[in-house]
Amino acid sequence: MNTDYFSTTRRVLLLGIFVVAAVARAAETPVDAVLRADAARLAAMMAGDGAALGRVLSEEVVFVHSDGRREVKADYIRNLTAGDTAYADVKTSDLQARQIATEVVVLTGGQEMKKKLGPTWSEIKLRFLSVWRNEAGVWRMVAWQSMRPAGNSVVPKAENPNPKPQNPNAKEISIDQHN
Repeated sequence: MNTDYFSTTRRVLLLGIFVVAAVARAAETPVDAVLRADAARLAAMMAGDGAALGRVLSEEVVFVHSDGRREVKADYIRNLTAGDTAYADVKTSDLQARQIATEVVVLTGGQEMKKKLGPTWSEIKLRFLSVWRNEAGVWRMVAWQSMRPAGNSVVPKAENPNPKPQNPNAKEISIDQHN
């Protein structure tokens, strides 16, 4: 048997595999890439894996936590890996993703989790907004804002579905979109 033939065949097969993988990655939408990166972030949070978090968080990331604390990347990773903060059983719901610019995706949703802050574990429910940016081909989170919902904030229906402007100097404008 000719070893050069098998060596060349192996190289061609490996090259084909790399090309298929590159094409598959290129076909991934920005939203899909961010959802994959966010899943990696959650897994790293629950594992307390600072190195993995470091790969999905931008150097410019700012966290605004539901209790009002503000942290930058170094503080967040240091607190997580020191054991001061820990997460378990994170479940995301009502997840919505919007690509708002070529290199920016925004996620909103709800999360339920067990969180340890200092020596105390608690169960919390959050609403969140996170902003992701493509940094040289890698999607990284640049902002996190969360809050704990406090009741129902449903806006009641207006009595008059077409209220007149309150300002007497204001003009009502109608736009015909059927041109």
